[in-house]
Amino acid sequence: MTAYTLVVSNPPHGEVDVVQAAPSLGLAPAELRMKANYPVPEIWLAGEDASEIEAAAGELEATGLTVAVVAGDRLRDAPQRTAAKGFSFGDGALVAHLDGSDLELPYDVPLIGVYCTPKQAVVEESRRGGGGGLADGLGRRSSSVFMTRDSLVGFGGLGGRASSVGGGEGGGQPESSFLDVYVSGEGGPQRVGIVQDVVDFGGLGDLQLTNPTANLEMFVAEFEERFAQASVDRRLLDMQPRQRPMVGKPKPGTPERKGFSYATEALAKLLESISPDLKDLSQFELCSRLVYLTTH
Repeated sequence: MTAYTLVVSNPPHGEVDVVQAAPSLGLAPAELRMKANYPVPEIWLAGEDASEIEAAAGELEATGLTVAVVAGDRLRDAPQRTAAKGFSFGDGALVAHLDGSDLELPYDVPLIGVYCTPKQAVVEESRRGGGGGLADGLGRRSSSVFMTRDSLVGFGGLGGRASSVGGGEGGGQPESSFLDVYVSGEGGPQRVGIVQDVVDFGGLGDLQLTNPTANLEMFVAEFEERFAQASVDRRLLDMQPRQRPMVGKPKPGTPERKGFSYATEALAKLLESISPDLKDLSQFELCSRLVYLTTH
């Protein structure tokens, strides 16, 4: 394993001088503009000399870009997800029901939530003839609570239904929408995943709907309402999965991915150099960890 220091993009960015910034990433100004418009954190630079990487990060920030300097071992050591089978909202804590144990999260503890909805997983409910959208559930709440959650309607596709799609793996395990909850504890940081196609939403009680997408949105709304110190990052909403290229040449018209973009050989080699355990990291797992590391 090699001790790398990483420069991770931390969008949104400011007013960027693309001409000045482009050479630092080995890109043309137009390519840099596309990079800057990408709303998801990704690795931009990596090196073994921390001082050089920190200087490069400073140069990028001087052009209007927002970046974070992260030690590679922090990416390696970011907590792995434990998917909850169910949950319950108690008077003073959320209880996540895990395999063979429960994890209690008091409402007054600081938490980081990473909310992700893969773009290709969203199907308009009207095509399915389904109902039970988020608005139905919000209507059961008091008007004051409804107003605090009304802005969520535009996230994740109100009335949508997330189905199984390739999680950026080109035929690997399907990825569904999720909320990853990162919390610090005496034994170190932990991560609990509320994964749409895994968790039982019965813990919502009267707020449970027939629409799985709306149930996840409702869970996030309840989560934010109860956890005063929680910060939910939504940069992975409506995220477009990037497929790993199959053996052979890319399809005509497919844009070339440069630098450490997901599904590039450079990223695969970098992750494996940091730790063999990162070699086959899915796009959504990588992005969840990078969001956590740029907000923690």
